[in-house]
Amino acid sequence: MRKACWISLITSTLLLGEEQVELYGTNIDTNETIATATGNPVALYQDQILSADELIYDRNGSIIEAKGSVNLFKAGQYHAISDYSKINLQDDTRYSTPYYAVDQFSGLWMSTSEAQGCQNEIDLSSGAVSGCDSTDPLWKIRFSSAEYDTESMWINLYNARLEVGDVPVFYLPYFGYPTDRTRRSGLLIPSFGWSSSEGFYYQQPIYFAPHNWWDLELRPQIRTDRGSGLYTDFRFVDTKSSEGSIRLGYFKEKIEYAQEYDLANQKHYGYDVHYRHRDPLREWFGVTLEGESGLYAEGSWMNDVDYLNLQQSDQTQNVTDNQVMSRINAYYSSEDNYLGAYLKHYQYLDQVSNDNTLQTLPTLHYHRYLETLLDDYLLFSGDATATHFYRPNGKRAVEGNFNIPLTLQTALFDDYIDVSYTLNAASKVIGFYANERANETGSVYEQGKYAQLDHTLSVGTTLVKSYESTTHVINPFASYTSAGSRYYDGYYETYKDSCDITGTYAGYPCEFYTLSAPSDTLSLGVNNYLFQNGNQFLVDRLSQNFEYDDQRSYYGELQNELEWEITEAISYYNQTAYNHDRDRITKEQNTLRYNDDIVTASVSHYYTDELRNSTPKYASYWTADAAYQYNSHYRVFGLLAYDYREDLLKRSEVGILYSQRCLDFGIRYVQNRRPILTNANVSDSVNDSYIFITIILKPIGGSEFNYKLTK
Repeated sequence: MRKACWISLITSTLLLGEEQVELYGTNIDTNETIATATGNPVALYQDQILSADELIYDRNGSIIEAKGSVNLFKAGQYHAISDYSKINLQDDTRYSTPYYAVDQFSGLWMSTSEAQGCQNEIDLSSGAVSGCDSTDPLWKIRFSSAEYDTESMWINLYNARLEVGDVPVFYLPYFGYPTDRTRRSGLLIPSFGWSSSEGFYYQQPIYFAPHNWWDLELRPQIRTDRGSGLYTDFRFVDTKSSEGSIRLGYFKEKIEYAQEYDLANQKHYGYDVHYRHRDPLREWFGVTLEGESGLYAEGSWMNDVDYLNLQQSDQTQNVTDNQVMSRINAYYSSEDNYLGAYLKHYQYLDQVSNDNTLQTLPTLHYHRYLETLLDDYLLFSGDATATHFYRPNGKRAVEGNFNIPLTLQTALFDDYIDVSYTLNAASKVIGFYANERANETGSVYEQGKYAQLDHTLSVGTTLVKSYESTTHVINPFASYTSAGSRYYDGYYETYKDSCDITGTYAGYPCEFYTLSAPSDTLSLGVNNYLFQNGNQFLVDRLSQNFEYDDQRSYYGELQNELEWEITEAISYYNQTAYNHDRDRITKEQNTLRYNDDIVTASVSHYYTDELRNSTPKYASYWTADAAYQYNSHYRVFGLLAYDYREDLLKRSEVGILYSQRCLDFGIRYVQNRRPILTNANVSDSVNDSYIFITIILKPIGGSEFNYKLTK
């Protein structure tokens, strides 16, 4: 019997080898050009494996017929099942009935009454597709016909009807989606919403990806009672070491809506630019210096804050700070030297014009890395910066800063005590140009020079004590800085008494004055570290400054920072500053976190009570969030953000998410306060309430619908 089976295998391989088809089976009968295999037969051709109750191969016609329990495996990813299949290898056509196929990677399956294919195109009759268990799918999409391209990995469904259980919930005359993760052009998942003030919201992203180094996304949107607009994102990878993106946006309000909310602008527009390059000198200019270079650019501009608010339907995700900073940073770093250039531009969204805002365009920076001499007893480094302060309206300036610290260090008493002495030499020069503003008439802007020489003596030690499973590390330190010589000339001499940064004077011409009065300072501190079985679980840092001069308080603020891993699930963080003169805590942050993989929760409080220009500035802000993973399917979550000083609920959210292998369904309620710019030229705000409903059909995708109430 073994001999007969072996002869059959040899014969079939020789018979079909010319067509690159191998036919195996317990019993193989041949009749001239036709071979029939039974007894667990298997056919191998190209990257496919075919099995059935019976396989018939016609060598003249290059046709394979499979009958009964047909299973086709392709490229280790796709598995197709049918009762009957016919494959013509010569013209690459296929026919199967009924047809069931599943993607082993994504778990997506499709079932139809029959399928006909030619080369990479497959026409499918009526059927259904789903990513859920095929025996009782939680959701499925039924269709009257479909087309599947195995080369582009794209499927088109016609008369698509989404059913949850057996209940129809949505209809589309056409629905197409990819069956892999290849970038391709087409329509992306839309966003829907409804607002009592803005009406129906619809955004339809359109995606273009003609090349592998760039893509373009257009996001037209309409808000039926408010207006319409377009946002677009252009993303690119121009070299192996760089990437970037450009966003442009425009939205036009309806006149009635703009008047009702007293909006400052009927049109909102702006742009965002991001770019990063990790080796510009070599790739752009062919410079092959030792070391590394880099370039980072982040730029934004908008005519008002609603450019941010309108980027998407979920306005709670937008960052709407009143200050927008744009910057460009470029650098070159070698083993010994660092060269940098930094440009910063500020835009304040609560102001109609930023012509009076000082910009740094640019700052040039040179740094000499730390050098050691005399067997590492002597250390020195150096910094030099030149900053150009520019604004369209008002005085402008160019300022130079120079700093050279020289440190002598050693260890005493068998390395128990570390001692160092630092001589720090620093200087400034500043020059002004351009005209003064009208309200600055009479002020003196003359060239200024400044120099200082300070001396610092530092003493510290690090002690380690081990117990059974705990290790304690303590690091006490003390340093005394003597304010040595000071030299003032010109601008710095004129305003050294009235423009001290610790004083009360505000406004011009002190906006260029960044010096503080000289002061001898004693700094004391101690750092404590606790380790359990080699893992750090507590850090405490305590410091106190004492200042010796006639202009400021003797006591600086007492500051403490604590990080404590109480258990594997519980952690606590605290930062506190205490002002002796005011006899009060001026800054405190407390955060308590819990995470045991079932319950996650945190509560945080931020508090400040500081003097700015002799005026107390008080803030108290609470945030809390929590989530409960009931089981592998259900998750409940929520958060709160409350401004205690303003007695204002900034944000609240509560929701539930149901998740399965093939479906995510969530609902959440959100309240959020967002800023707007009104005709009063002040920053106002609107309180929004949302109901979000999220449906994700895995692995096809999904969308989020929201209903918004605006007060």
